[in-house]
Amino acid sequence: MGRQTRPAAWAASMFGTELATALMTSIPAAIHAAVRRQMDGHDVVGLSSRHAFGGGWPARYEELATHLGEIPDAHVVRPFGKSYHVVLVNNVVILPVEYAKDLATAYDSPQALRKINKTTLELARQFGPEPSHTQPVLDGFDLGSDVIDTAPDLLRGIQPTGIVIVYYAAHERQGLLNIGWGQVSVSTDATAQWVTAQPLPLPSATPIPGLRVVTSVRAETPTHRFDQAEMGAPLVKPRTAAERAGLIPPGNQPDQQRGDVQD
Repeated sequence: MGRQTRPAAWAASMFGTELATALMTSIPAAIHAAVRRQMDGHDVVGLSSRHAFGGGWPARYEELATHLGEIPDAHVVRPFGKSYHVVLVNNVVILPVEYAKDLATAYDSPQALRKINKTTLELARQFGPEPSHTQPVLDGFDLGSDVIDTAPDLLRGIQPTGIVIVYYAAHERQGLLNIGWGQVSVSTDATAQWVTAQPLPLPSATPIPGLRVVTSVRAETPTHRFDQAEMGAPLVKPRTAAERAGLIPPGNQPDQQRGDVQD
């Protein structure tokens, strides 16, 4: 980052200003690495569809665990019944969500919110912010407690103090398009709503081997073309009276100095 972006107040509160600032660089780097792996898989398989790109979704969890796992107080855990691992930093779970494959879709649109998987929704419901509106409960029914009592222990006894979702858009050819982080509240009927959000800086593009970027233009010997040759001034010689009468063929008249032609 040329000019370092300061973390939002909610992020500084959850992680501390110094750690939150570092995460604003390391998290995009992790997601960028994951997207690159998915792009490589897409290229190797050679399908015209996005099956290979989408099938590489576990890379996002692996790269977050790799990039953040060495941070002091970081902890990696495999959610109950899942094949992937999630990382906790300062006892906050960081969960990635690819919400779109274009920039036309807003991260907070209904279409994007539907991309949040069930495990992330459940963790956000249990450990995220309380929803601003709760569904009214009829007398004699306590739907909320029923849901909580039957919720699985996804984090195997760990009780995080918060959930942060990393939302991003990525394309199989164009790579990482947009990224940010924030918090969502989830109601008992699994309706998600963003409570806080902050854009994150995109990592610099990885140099392509063999690609040379020209930063200055050198003066080189020009290549001459036939249509770039210097054109001389045309010589205008009006026909004499004898030529017009057909007595002297054109161009065979005697040499003579004419005052109406410039040397």
